[in-house]
Amino acid sequence: MTEPDFPPPPAPVQVRRRFSPLLAIFLVLAVVGAVAAAIGVVKVLGYGMVTVPGGSMAATIPPGTTVVYSWGEGREIHRGDLVVFQADALPGVPGGRLLKRVIAVGGDRVFCCDPANRIEVNGKSVTEPYLDPKVSPAKGALPFSAQVPEGAIFVAGDTRDNSRDSRIYVDAPGNGAIPLSKVNGVVVATGSIFASDTLKPTTAFTDAGLPGASTEDTSLANDRYLAAGGAALFLLGFIGAIVTGVRSAARRRKAAVPAH
Repeated sequence: MTEPDFPPPPAPVQVRRRFSPLLAIFLVLAVVGAVAAAIGVVKVLGYGMVTVPGGSMAATIPPGTTVVYSWGEGREIHRGDLVVFQADALPGVPGGRLLKRVIAVGGDRVFCCDPANRIEVNGKSVTEPYLDPKVSPAKGALPFSAQVPEGAIFVAGDTRDNSRDSRIYVDAPGNGAIPLSKVNGVVVATGSIFASDTLKPTTAFTDAGLPGASTEDTSLANDRYLAAGGAALFLLGFIGAIVTGVRSAARRRKAAVPAH
């Protein structure tokens, strides 16, 4: 009796893994989005916020307003800039932070006042349109004269009759100037780092013939868009990669099941 001749078992189905262009696209989107979001977040964190308590800048920044400033380390500060600095930079002033306007920088000779009650910087009279209109020029004209040392700035409030600032301390060591090491940053907007209105820089000093335009920083909004857009792109790529991977795995499992 001979053994029956059975057919050989079918060879196992070889499922070839194919490159998925769609999966690659989603992975690239996720990586690009993550990088963009990280860069945007780092840039946004390069700004700080502080709420203005007093009224020495009321004409420009009302009390209670939150302002956004870019960190001052390594940043060039110009005449006309609004700066946040450590209050103890002024003699006898307790701790905290103050907001004032820069009216002179290192090397400047600043004087008050000319016959029209305007300050003079390096012999040039400066018309300051941001001063509190409720304060007469004569009332806000505190006489002083100072040479600003290098590495420092000379500041004053926009409400000149109600401001404790450099003008009061010209006879103290340092001539009332604020060392740059005590400056937290330059104010560039009001609001918060999440929603802000950019401040328009003054042209008072350049109009007087002094070099160095006041700081204008419009990049905060772009940085926020970069962070938000990058996060959205990352989520799109991440979710798309997962969905594509799951579908590809399901097709491979289906293809691997032998037909009966």
